[in-house]
Amino acid sequence: MILSDSRPDPAQDVGHGEPRPEDLGGIAYLRGLSRRGFITGSALVASGVSAAFALLPGSAQAASGYQRPCGNVRISSSWQDHRNRTPPSAEPGTDYAVGTGTPVVAAASGMIRYVKTDTSGATGRVVGMAHDDGNYTRHLHLSRIVVSSGQRVSRGQTIAYSGSSANGSDSGVGPHVHTSLWLNTGAPTNFGATVDFESHVGDVANPNPPDQEVDEVFIANVRGNWYLVVPQGTNKPRAVVLGGDSNAAASGIPVLNFSWDPSINALRAAVDGIG
Repeated sequence: MILSDSRPDPAQDVGHGEPRPEDLGGIAYLRGLSRRGFITGSALVASGVSAAFALLPGSAQAASGYQRPCGNVRISSSWQDHRNRTPPSAEPGTDYAVGTGTPVVAAASGMIRYVKTDTSGATGRVVGMAHDDGNYTRHLHLSRIVVSSGQRVSRGQTIAYSGSSANGSDSGVGPHVHTSLWLNTGAPTNFGATVDFESHVGDVANPNPPDQEVDEVFIANVRGNWYLVVPQGTNKPRAVVLGGDSNAAASGIPVLNFSWDPSINALRAAVDGIG
């Protein structure tokens, strides 16, 4: 649902320079950020804000629950376990204990960016995927890969099969799938900078939930200039410039329209980054 901040004609006499009642509601909205917005890949593509999405905080980045690569199976080594090793894992991730030949599916829709088909190194065969939400996953130790670099895949689509590949052999490690997750990158270069994939998946009862709501996100239309307003810790929310051409009305993200000066001033006072 699109939320629109309708305004009377600015030329009308509102009396004594007092804020319009509608503007008071708008100020409360901006300062309290009490409304909710949908952050989904499809919504962002529709609104044209995918480039700005990389600036969202990590808590909003993986708003939709990711799908586990092999379903709800036992975890043999957690992301934190990898970090606690001596020395720590060079690529902390989650190890899912499955037998060789188990289908490995895409956690979310996106583009295959990396395919390694040989068994060399500690990773063995690898698939790397840039997701529509701006994040990146890798799956290691595969026995077979059924996608190619540059291929677009959908959430839940089989992209590979689990295995034990590593160190130049198809049995270099025990059979499992190692899954790594990076936020805010389409091509990771720091392989130690992963986050816990399990913190971003659907719950056990519903491993494939629909898109979930994230607090405190909306789009501001300031006289035809569009801004994505996102949370920023305990400070003011941050406004990210989207430019003058946005299809936000089709996105499902709440929109607040600012068309007269007191309302625009309220927006400037409530957020960082509105020029």
